[in-house]
Amino acid sequence: MNDPDQTRRTTSARCNGHCARCPRAAACPARQAAKGAPILLSGGSTGGSSRNADGIGFAVDVGSTTLAAGVYDLRTGALLARAGRANPQAAVSSDVIGRIAAAEKPNGLTNLQGLVSGALETLLADVCSSAGIPPTSLSDGVVTGNTVMLHILTGRSPSSLGRAPFHADWLAGCEETLLGHPIWLPPCIGAFVGADLVCALVAANFDREDPPALLCDIGTNAEVAVRAHRTIFATSTAAGPAFEGTGVRGSELLDAIASFLASGAISETGASAPGSLVLADGRTLDNADVRAVQMAKAAVAAGISVMLDEAGTCVDELSEIFLAGGFGCGLNPDSAAAIGMLPSAPAAKKTPIGNAALAGAATLLLHPQRRTAALQLARSTRLVELGGNSNFSDRFIDAMAFTPA
Repeated sequence: MNDPDQTRRTTSARCNGHCARCPRAAACPARQAAKGAPILLSGGSTGGSSRNADGIGFAVDVGSTTLAAGVYDLRTGALLARAGRANPQAAVSSDVIGRIAAAEKPNGLTNLQGLVSGALETLLADVCSSAGIPPTSLSDGVVTGNTVMLHILTGRSPSSLGRAPFHADWLAGCEETLLGHPIWLPPCIGAFVGADLVCALVAANFDREDPPALLCDIGTNAEVAVRAHRTIFATSTAAGPAFEGTGVRGSELLDAIASFLASGAISETGASAPGSLVLADGRTLDNADVRAVQMAKAAVAAGISVMLDEAGTCVDELSEIFLAGGFGCGLNPDSAAAIGMLPSAPAAKKTPIGNAALAGAATLLLHPQRRTAALQLARSTRLVELGGNSNFSDRFIDAMAFTPA
C-alpha cells in the first residue's frame, strides 16, 4: 500500500514551481488543492489570475501585531494555504512609535529587521508545509505593511517618521529582493498611512467611480478612507490597545459595552457602579477597560467625522461601509453604532472584508498590471493629517460620550 505522506514528501521535495514542465503535476497536492480553491476577494468574487505562467507565489501582510501570509497558484489564482503568527517585534515595543525609538539605538534597526525577517521565513515555511510544497518552490511575492514596518523590514531607518514634520523619505512602490525572493512592495501614502491601506483599497475596488463609501481598518491603529466626488481621502488615528488588551476581546467587547449601556449599567459618560459590569460567564469589566474603549472609539468616530467633512459628504450619502482587519471585520456593526464608534447609516451596506491588506496584496500578485493603478491610487489619495487639527480635537471631545453618532 502506498504511503500518502511519503508520496506528499516526494512530490514536495521535487517541486520547482514549473508545473507545465513537471511530469508529477497531476499528483501534486498543491495543484489538486488549486482546482477547487479560488481566492475570494471583496464581495465574494473570484479573483482568478492574469499571470499566464505556472508557478507558486506568495502574499504577506506585515502587521504591527500580526504577520499573515498566503501562497497562491499563479496560473489559476487559487489560494493554496494561509497562516499567521505574532510579530516578534512586539517584545521590543507594542506600537510603531516605540519601534522607531528602538531602531535609533545601536544595532536597534538590525535587531528589529532580524526579528521580523526570521519570523516571516518561519511563517512562509509553515504555510508552504500546509500547502504540501517546499519554500524553494516559491517564485515571487508581494509584501505589504504600514510605512514603519516596511522601512524596518527593508533595513531603512524610520527615524524621519517619528519626529515632526513626520515625513517619509521613502514610500515603497518598488521591487526588491527579500527573504531570498524577488518581491514587490506596494506604495505607501504617507508616514502613517501605509501600503496596507493601499492594498485594502485595492481589495475593496475603492478606485471605482461609485457613490460615496467609507472604509475602516480598525486595530491598534485605525485607518479611515472615504471615497466621494471621484476623490479618495485617507487618514490614520491611534485607537490604542483597547480592542485587544482587555480580558474581553473583539466584537464581544463592544457587544458587552452596548448591552451595559442599554441596561443603564454604564452611563453615556462612561460611569458605572463598582462591581456592576459582570458578564454572563462571570468575567468582569472594570472602569479602566471602559475608559480605554471610550478613548479608542472616540478616536475612530472623530476620524470618520473629520474625513466625511474633508470629502464633502455625509453619513446619509454613504452607499457602503467596508470593515477591514482582524478586529474591524469581526465586530457587530450595530454594537459599534450603539456606542458611537461607527456611524448609524441605515442605507449603507456594511461589508466585512477580512484582512483586506492581504487580499489586496494577493490581487497585486496575481494581477501585476494593477500595480500601476495602485501607484496612481497612492499618489492621488489625499492624506488628511489629524495631528493639530482643531476639527478633530473638537469631534474627539464630542465623541467621548457613549451615544450613537
